[in-house]
Amino acid sequence: MRIFYDHQVTSLQDAGGVSRYYYELVRALLRTNEVEPEMMPGFNHSVFPFRTMGPPSRVWSYQSQLRPGYLRYFLNEALTAALTPARGEFDIYHATYQRISPFVRANAVVVTHHDSTPQRFPHLFGNADAIRKRLQKTYERADRILCISEASRADLLEFFCVDPGKTTVIHHGFTALPDVPDGSHCDLLPRQPFLLYVGARHAYKNFQLVLEALPLQPDDDLHLVAAGGGAWSAAEVSTIERLRLTERVHLLPRVTDAMLAAAYREAEMFVYPSLYEGFGFPPLEAMHAGCPAIVSAAAALPEVCGEAAFYFDPSSKEELAALIERLHSDAGLRSSKRERGYAQVRKYTWEAAAAKTLSAYRRAMET
Repeated sequence: MRIFYDHQVTSLQDAGGVSRYYYELVRALLRTNEVEPEMMPGFNHSVFPFRTMGPPSRVWSYQSQLRPGYLRYFLNEALTAALTPARGEFDIYHATYQRISPFVRANAVVVTHHDSTPQRFPHLFGNADAIRKRLQKTYERADRILCISEASRADLLEFFCVDPGKTTVIHHGFTALPDVPDGSHCDLLPRQPFLLYVGARHAYKNFQLVLEALPLQPDDDLHLVAAGGGAWSAAEVSTIERLRLTERVHLLPRVTDAMLAAAYREAEMFVYPSLYEGFGFPPLEAMHAGCPAIVSAAAALPEVCGEAAFYFDPSSKEELAALIERLHSDAGLRSSKRERGYAQVRKYTWEAAAAKTLSAYRRAMET
């Protein structure tokens, strides 16, 4: 089966969950020995080594220092227009973002619906209506729509006019971070017990709630580490100063996988207060490291984390603070879900995701 994956996601980001999804999915599909993928990362600076996929894949990838965005996007669309006509008709064209390129010929078109963040929080996006219209057109043209969770499928059907019969739910696989030697310590992490937050801090990620909950602790020995997500914003600096948390809050603006693995291993707890996720990798990473996960009861998170996490209402800083305090003072409670966490992570493999995706491709070609 010949499958084409376009440049859209690698044009618009150098890292991130969507890039990881396509990288891991194609790697797993190659192991089935049933596909011949062609990928068009084009001019990119991705942290994922698409160009090392190897045969029978064909990868059009060129290292570039151009920043992610529209300039790189249009350059890669021109490259697609120049190269793909000579490649003939593919069995499947799996579009990687919001548009379907007119230059790719295929028997069937497949798209993946990751989440409905712009539709759920339109006030955070200046072009939310344009995104919705663009996606509606894409979903109408698609022969099959893959959804990464039941929650993301429910949102798809809520916000878009889509035939439910052409949707398929396929959970992500899990990618383990590198092992951290026992007894090792990352010098960038505090020696005091700390609560760990990982990833971007956009408004819907609800990081502000963690800052607001921290001073409600009766003891001030618990610190907070924010890993990834770039430098503090001016608003975050103001909040940290207002709450007198300067000495208790630590930022690692950019982290390697090894640093992240060390942070999960050393953290007393992990917190994920997001108001909305289509899936959510970080809680699974925490569970894999044996770190107790405190997760908001929102969107796909209960579906993905099951009974292996501690949940709270993401609108209540008091509820979050009380849960953190209970866990901080009770080591037995913190460890009570560790085995469930390990078992939960084992449910998500890229081999299973690839097998279900291959079945969805076949169904798309039958329509």
